[in-house]
Amino acid sequence: MSKYIVVTIAVLLCVSAITYADPLGNFVPQELIDCVNRLTPLANSTGQTASVSAVDTKQRENAGLQGRVDIAIDYAGTEVPRLETLEDVHLFCIQQFMWKPYRVRWEDYNITKTDMAFLNGLLESMMKPTRTKHSRSKRQVGGPGGIFPPTGFRIRREYRRISDRRRNAFHEAVRMLKMNGQYDTFANLHRGIVTDSAHGGANFLGWHRVYLALFEEAIRRIDRRISLPYWDSTLDFEMVNPANSIVFSPAFLGNGDGVVTTGPFANWAAPNGPLTRNIGGESSLFTKAMIRRIMTRCRTREIMPPTALPPFDLEGFHGGPHLWVGGQMRDAETAAHDPVFFLHHAFVDFIWEMFRMHQARDCRVNPNVDYPQDAPVLHAAMRPMDGLPGYVNIDGYRSYWMRMWFRYERSPSCPVCGSPYLRCNPARGVCVSVERTLAPDEGAPGAIGAFSAFGRAASPSAARARAQVAMLPVGRIFRGPPSEPRTQAAQASMAGMAA
Repeated sequence: MSKYIVVTIAVLLCVSAITYADPLGNFVPQELIDCVNRLTPLANSTGQTASVSAVDTKQRENAGLQGRVDIAIDYAGTEVPRLETLEDVHLFCIQQFMWKPYRVRWEDYNITKTDMAFLNGLLESMMKPTRTKHSRSKRQVGGPGGIFPPTGFRIRREYRRISDRRRNAFHEAVRMLKMNGQYDTFANLHRGIVTDSAHGGANFLGWHRVYLALFEEAIRRIDRRISLPYWDSTLDFEMVNPANSIVFSPAFLGNGDGVVTTGPFANWAAPNGPLTRNIGGESSLFTKAMIRRIMTRCRTREIMPPTALPPFDLEGFHGGPHLWVGGQMRDAETAAHDPVFFLHHAFVDFIWEMFRMHQARDCRVNPNVDYPQDAPVLHAAMRPMDGLPGYVNIDGYRSYWMRMWFRYERSPSCPVCGSPYLRCNPARGVCVSVERTLAPDEGAPGAIGAFSAFGRAASPSAARARAQVAMLPVGRIFRGPPSEPRTQAAQASMAGMAA
């Protein structure tokens, strides 16, 4: 039974029990009845904001309403939104009551009460009814998510397409989250049971969509001018040597050869050591061929494990950039501690959205309900999302995310790539990332020798990166495509065979 049908039934029971003193009231929790009784006086009031503050309480005491409204209705400890009808009151109280059992789930994440308050407040703000200028109070549309996100609709663009000013503002917002500890709180959600319940099945797509929306909402609380950019790694794959991409320079994500000491995230610490990378070490970035193959399928089960075949496995392809970046990104338990995680997953989400559009347009499949019925237990459609209380797995598939929360700007394409950090390759008809200025110890493209076909694998910086990454504790490593020829792993293999 749909949880939304359950909520509707609960509303009817609540109305019956409270309004008509029906015996069914014996089955309605007293705290839910108390909530409705306390907030009912706020309904149908003209021009009144229904916030249960000390001032409101005092005014109502003076008006003879003591006991009807008080700050005891603090399931979430937040302000009550504008309530204009009795239905508004009933839905709000039921929503808050349903939240209560989810709030104890944080115990599995070993986070502080401050962390819990931050995450719960952020999640609850994403699920509150939202009022628009020209309409009455609006509630959830098909589930959590409301009408609009609290900080407004946003457009996600490729990382190199945003202006230098906006890119720096994005970096600064992420840095502020890190300084106040909230970034680590986010990153620590991507661990434990989530490595199973949000990986290896259909919930991989939906869970990460909600997770990204939560993170984006947090950075937009700091600066509403920004949104979460996506890193289209196909633009780097098209380079002569992807490891020379401008993306891993001080102006963007910082260096990728060992401990990160340059750029906006220099000297960051993660649970398993300093933030470290070894770009181009193994596996592969996304390729346009991978995406084209995905777009030949019509059903979610055809592109997601455990039923997807390897040539169409979106989650398997997604593991490639995790391994290619290396360091914390290589390990599912620590990957989110590198900010590149969020940019990479925004691109994964973009690919999924392109697939959803293909489903609706070309396959006549409704992507909002195309959730495998035989999904593994942890991926069951109506199972609550781990670490994201208030949502169930299929909520990530709802249409309101793209209709009301965000959309993606198309990936750069020739002849106009739209960025000084991209160039059009007319021979191949694709946009390609420009190279960064290489440090003296990074080698250079075209170096001689099987092991150093592109210079980097045998360079001092690559050797240093491999040594520093090797010092990190090994956890649950992502699976990804085989190492493509330009990676250090492939070059080492070729050198071994040539020896």
